[in-house]
Amino acid sequence: MILFNLFNIWLLSLFIDQTSGISYNQPKLCANAAWNQNATTFATSTLVGTYPLGIFVDTNNTVYVADRADNRILIWLNGSTTITGNLSGGLNGPYPLFVTDNGDTYVGNEFSNYGVDKWAWNTTNSVPAMYTCSSCFGIFVDINNMLYCSMYSYHQVIYKSLTQNLNVWSNVAGVSGTAGSTSTTLNGPVGIFVDKYLNLYVADYANSRIQKFASGQLNGTTISTGAITLSYPTSVILDSDGFIFITDNHNHRIVGSGPNGFRCIAACSGQGSSSSQLNYPQSISFDSYGNIFVADQDNNRIQKFLLLSNLCNTTTATTMMSVVQTTTASISVSYSNVISFNQPKFGAYATWDSVGITFANSSTAGTGPYGIFVDTNNTIYVANTPNNQIQVWLSGSSIPTRNITSGVTSPYIIFATITGDIYVDNGYANNRVDKWTSYGNISSSVMQVQGACYDLFIDVNNTLYCSLYTQHQVAIKSLNSNSSMWTVAAGTECSGSTSNSLYNPRGIFVDTNLNLYVADCGNNRVQLFLSGQVTATTVAGSTATGTISLSCPSDVALDSDGYLFIVDSNNSRIIGSGPNGFRCIIACGSTSGSTSSQLSNPSTFSFDSYGNIYVTDQNNSRVQKFYLTTNIYSTTINQPNFCPSTTWYINATTFANISTAGTLVYGVFVSINNTVYVANQQTNTIIVWYDGSINPDKIIFGNLSLPFDLFAAPSGDLYVDNGGNNHRVDKFSFNSNISTSVIV
Repeated sequence: MILFNLFNIWLLSLFIDQTSGISYNQPKLCANAAWNQNATTFATSTLVGTYPLGIFVDTNNTVYVADRADNRILIWLNGSTTITGNLSGGLNGPYPLFVTDNGDTYVGNEFSNYGVDKWAWNTTNSVPAMYTCSSCFGIFVDINNMLYCSMYSYHQVIYKSLTQNLNVWSNVAGVSGTAGSTSTTLNGPVGIFVDKYLNLYVADYANSRIQKFASGQLNGTTISTGAITLSYPTSVILDSDGFIFITDNHNHRIVGSGPNGFRCIAACSGQGSSSSQLNYPQSISFDSYGNIFVADQDNNRIQKFLLLSNLCNTTTATTMMSVVQTTTASISVSYSNVISFNQPKFGAYATWDSVGITFANSSTAGTGPYGIFVDTNNTIYVANTPNNQIQVWLSGSSIPTRNITSGVTSPYIIFATITGDIYVDNGYANNRVDKWTSYGNISSSVMQVQGACYDLFIDVNNTLYCSLYTQHQVAIKSLNSNSSMWTVAAGTECSGSTSNSLYNPRGIFVDTNLNLYVADCGNNRVQLFLSGQVTATTVAGSTATGTISLSCPSDVALDSDGYLFIVDSNNSRIIGSGPNGFRCIIACGSTSGSTSSQLSNPSTFSFDSYGNIYVTDQNNSRVQKFYLTTNIYSTTINQPNFCPSTTWYINATTFANISTAGTLVYGVFVSINNTVYVANQQTNTIIVWYDGSINPDKIIFGNLSLPFDLFAAPSGDLYVDNGGNNHRVDKFSFNSNISTSVIV
């Protein structure tokens, strides 16, 4: 066994000597992937100086920017909004940069020595890596450890091996000193990219084209961009499927390709300095989530365009069939809508942090905020009622990225579909529900109502529900019909406490079986109307034996197992249910208040995809976020029940390749909530994908050395082998990046 392990270590070292892992991000993007057209400014001129040109984002989402004005490279570690390090010394006008998978940084030192300098990982001094005849306007390190340089003024791309100390380089594209537009010549090459097959892509600046040189060939082919005409492109990168993304410099935009050809994907409105515009953008880089970072040269800033939607095969979504019982007959209903709201799976003993954090205060959410919605992309929508607007935060953003104001008066509630369409209550003054299409700035009326909707919901059958507080009813209308007529799903126009009446209904929820749950505020209960029925059963409240007493419940939702969660407004708390019945889960003190552990007449709430809870804390004029802290199940590992004839597809899909999981992958663990953990021995990290994610959601560091295996407990605590050089097992507590030794 010892000989076997030593042999494997020798093979690993031999493999690393021969090849280099991929250090840059190539996300898998669907044909209809879209980015928010309003970018966020990641860094301004106060940090990156004037005319920033070079940017690189590695697979750990560490961001590197060449600050030419101050002759340094700025570094932001994953998730940081402030600079965490910099490289300087001997730099003069640094422009292109490239970071390898082992952390070495290569910088084109434009005005000093005409070459490329290298900073080895975790060092502060550089050494020459390549001497050239002219400035490099693009650099790249391929999987064979070859360093490429595009020499703009010499109209050629050269390369040399990084495994040799000799400064011997060869021509790989173009003819030295000869500008041209033939298949063998270039004219001012700038950005370059080399794929895993060693094909070279060149942004041929002065020829306004992208040239592809197949491995070992000096004869290039021009990439056809269809109806898109390029004007002086300056960078080119590829996604995981080999589709091309281009910085179209003089058109001040970002262009991308896919199965349907080329299209503008960011800054499509022309030159400018607004959040939706660019001004001579120079280079781009993906992060691991598919967001795009852009060096916006003449605006002296770094812009970040967030991936807004990446939906695959939405036009051929699987159709589910269900039989719905009515009072007269059984009818077959086809469900084709994809659920846009989060229904996490919780264990019987799931708990949330008792101390909430303020996600938005009155300056953003207004006084007395009412409605909130969090979609499956973790985009957050808040109805700012007094200021007549809807605020939108894209996933991960701490400031609103969109503000909807046109034609909205005192909006109470919102609902967003999986396609990004937004439905807004506009009934208080205008007696209607309005719809904004994804990216649209103009709304259309989709439903005429008789007052404010205190909640909206769209079921899997594309039916829109409105909870009419003052009419004591829930109204519905099919969105598949052009008619403005609506019908009553629950309640009569008179208030009452019988099984077929409601009294000031507020929150509503419709499950996939089309059963309707209503927070019946005035009756202090939650009512369940089975599909097609007009009489209800009380499922929570003092009149429902074995549940819990409520005082004006204002919102209701179900988790993935159908357990009920309720905003108990007048008791200023959040109630949850599970296998052990009902219990208070948030703000469980005896009184309302304004501390971080209290609420004051909360109105609505929404889960994010991780099970965290967002609450509109109405009387405190804020939106609070309560983190899920433990999610314990009765089992510790997945043990599915299989039939004797169970079979699996013989053709596997690649969940993670070498660029993510590293070389010679050993340890993998899938928790009972389908979180995937992989031990990356190459980078000494643990890569984490939450349920349903195709890109890593988290990377765990912590003084690991060749981690082989790992185990995630139901509580979320992670145990990792750290025995390679450290001879111990470490424990990372749930949601922590700090480890403790548990076995030595």
